Amino acid sequence: MLAFTLRSRSALSSARTRTLTRALSTKFQTAGFFELRTDQVLPGSMASYLDEHERVATTRQDIFPGWLGIWKTELGGCVHSVRHLYHWNDYDERDFARQRAEDTVDYEAFRSKHMGPALPLPSLRQKLSSSTSVALVEATSHLQACGLGGAAGFTPGAGLSKRQTLVPADDGDTALAWELRTYQLRLGYDTVPQFLELYAEGLKDKLAADDSGASQLATLLYSDCGSLNVVMELWRHESMQRAQVSRAASRKATKWRHAINEIAKLSVSFDTQMMRPLASSPWR
Repeated sequence: MLAFTLRSRSALSSARTRTLTRALSTKFQTAGFFELRTDQVLPGSMASYLDEHERVATTRQDIFPGWLGIWKTELGGCVHSVRHLYHWNDYDERDFARQRAEDTVDYEAFRSKHMGPALPLPSLRQKLSSSTSVALVEATSHLQACGLGGAAGFTPGAGLSKRQTLVPADDGDTALAWELRTYQLRLGYDTVPQFLELYAEGLKDKLAADDSGASQLATLLYSDCGSLNVVMELWRHESMQRAQVSRAASRKATKWRHAINEIAKLSVSFDTQMMRPLASSPWR
C-alpha cells in the first residue's frame, strides 16, 4: 500500500499547501537544510539520461520547488557524475516530495488521479550505476558577515563582468563553469566551527582582492548527514579560463592565504571539481 494512504486528508492538504507556497515563492528562507544528490551514470547512458532530465525539468520544479541546480562534472572527477542540489524547509517537506516521485507498482494510476505529472524515475534509475545523497547546512551567518546573502540571496550572474573572452558571442552562456570545492576535515566537535571562523576571516580579504568580476560564491555548506565534518564551497564562474583569472587575483589576499594555511591543518583531504550546468538548471 502506498505510503500516502498512511497520511490523513488534512495532513496531505497541509503538505500540498506548503509545497504550493514554495513553488510560488521567488526566494526561500535559508533555515532548513540542503540535499546534494550525486548520480553515477552508466557511460553509454549519459546522453539519454541528460535528455530525460531536460524533458521533465518543469515537472521536477513542480514536485521539488526547492530544486536549485543540476550539473555534470567536466574536470576533476568522474565525468559520468551528475549532481543535483535541493533546499528543503524541513524533513517532512522532503518526505512528501519524495513520495510524490516514488515509483511504486500502482504509482502511475495514483499519480494521474491525485498528484499530476510525475518523474520517469524507473527509466532514469536504469541508467545509473549508483546514486548517493547527503544533507548539508549552510553557514549563512558567516557568508553574511562577508557581505554575501547565501543561497537565499544568490542571483546567478549578478554583478559579474559578463565577459566571455574565450567564447564566441553567439555561444551565450555555454562557457559557464561551476566549481565544487570539498574539504574533509578531521573528526572533532570544534573542527567545523574553527574552519568557518578561519574561512570567513579570509574570505573577506579574498573578495576584496579579486577584482576580476569572474566568480560568485553561491553558498558554503557543511555536512549534517552522510560523511561528517565535510565543508563544501559552490562557486559560479564565467568560464573555466576566467576562474583561473579569479584564482590568480585571490592570491593577492594575504589574510586569505593565511586562512588556507590554517585550514590545511584541520583538513584530511581537499577536492575540487569543475561542472557544467544543464540548460534546465535553475542556477546557471
